[in-house]
Amino acid sequence: MKRYSFLLACLALLGSAGKGFAQTEVDALRYSRTDFGGTARTMGIGGANVALGADAGNLSSNPAGLGLFRRSEITVSAGIVGNEVNSRVYGSETTESRNNLNIPGLSAVFTTRKADDEEGDWRSSSFGVGFTRLNNFNQRSFYRATGPESNMKFGEYAAQRADLYGLSPNSLQELAYETYLIEEDDLGFYNPNWEGTNVFQENIQSSGAQNQWDFAYGASFRDKLFLGASLGVSTIRFKQTRTYAEEGPQNIRDLQLRDDLTTEGTGISLRVGAIYRPSDALRLGFSVQTPTWYTLTDQFNTTLAVNYNEAPEEGASLNQYFAADPGEYEYNITTPFRATGGAAFFLGKNGFITADVEYVDYSSARINADDSFQAENQNIKTLYDKALNYRIGAEARFDIFRVRAGYALYGDPFKNSDANQAKTFLTGGFGIRQENFFIDGALVYGKYNSVYSPYTNAEINDQNSPFYNVTTPSVVNKHKNTNFVATVGWNF
Repeated sequence: MKRYSFLLACLALLGSAGKGFAQTEVDALRYSRTDFGGTARTMGIGGANVALGADAGNLSSNPAGLGLFRRSEITVSAGIVGNEVNSRVYGSETTESRNNLNIPGLSAVFTTRKADDEEGDWRSSSFGVGFTRLNNFNQRSFYRATGPESNMKFGEYAAQRADLYGLSPNSLQELAYETYLIEEDDLGFYNPNWEGTNVFQENIQSSGAQNQWDFAYGASFRDKLFLGASLGVSTIRFKQTRTYAEEGPQNIRDLQLRDDLTTEGTGISLRVGAIYRPSDALRLGFSVQTPTWYTLTDQFNTTLAVNYNEAPEEGASLNQYFAADPGEYEYNITTPFRATGGAAFFLGKNGFITADVEYVDYSSARINADDSFQAENQNIKTLYDKALNYRIGAEARFDIFRVRAGYALYGDPFKNSDANQAKTFLTGGFGIRQENFFIDGALVYGKYNSVYSPYTNAEINDQNSPFYNVTTPSVVNKHKNTNFVATVGWNF
């Protein structure tokens, strides 16, 4: 019986620890590609605040902005996010959505300033603590399609992995072998019970967020040059459940593969910045952020259920189920260095126009642990590229009222892709300013594309492989996000 032969193989492999299911170049990009955050004022102008200053949004963008504060300030923000994902594969199209309430920002800035008649080049200094949401992982996607005859089925994928990597414990190929989905003969592993149909579907649900606490200090030198530095402590909680299913012909009724992943961890980074004000009408800003060094822990669990119309083996059940051992794995991810420059032009007391350009090299991200991640890091270098993120915004002032608008374009992180994966944002906002109190609101609409494959053909370029002309699903997702944020602040 194959159960016993597989048990011997498992015993021979005991003690050889392997990496978990989820530490790939996908994870490196997920935590490297962050969005702009901060107060509703910052979000209403498209995140373009590197040269602006005197806003709590500077805590996560340019700490030199704290040097422009003249009074202390506390802010609290609340928001609601709506995510919509349209998925298209092999001509079939489906749409899913998910909404959630969140707290995208909190801040406290404590300022000390010399009186106008008091001597000294250093006019003011501020210390600030702020919480900013950098990524919102709450979304849901679903697709269902009938693939062409050449489409690779999950059983074929599992057999290919077994031929390439063997029946390693807790692997997908182990699950397929233990549920009779794949068999072995003198030529290797094969998928005996799965031919004819190509109906497949997948439901992916994710939740969580990537947040950052900033501890920043900024100072004013002659109210011309403003300098600042900050320490960022980032936290990640990402939870994802993927349920992949195929409808089977002949002997197999259907199969369902479920993968649960929870990632948690913290990271640390440093940022320094400067703002120079050559005149009352112009400010120039620049900030540099070191890579963020994350320590992450994955907890994962994978199960496979295969339901048969006829018993796959004498004495075997019609309903086969096998679960991999729940796993836990600790590793490190280093996200890219960032550099941002910007300018702000003030139109007297009528408002301003501001713009930023940010440089980030996604190919410089790295995954590290006791195990080797050479293949994953090589994929990062091969797949990802340098990118520029552009942000522009404006504010008009009407007595105590403020009206804002902005636009942002975040460059495509991929060198080559089946779809343009740049992100675009349109923003608008309003505000009311009183002597010791203010309230701001902002609406941010973002959209971008992503490409996803549930599995890949490892031998696609090998003309001698039986999988040479086999295709794998490529799902193009169109994401649309609508985010409303309100900020209430007090000055003292």
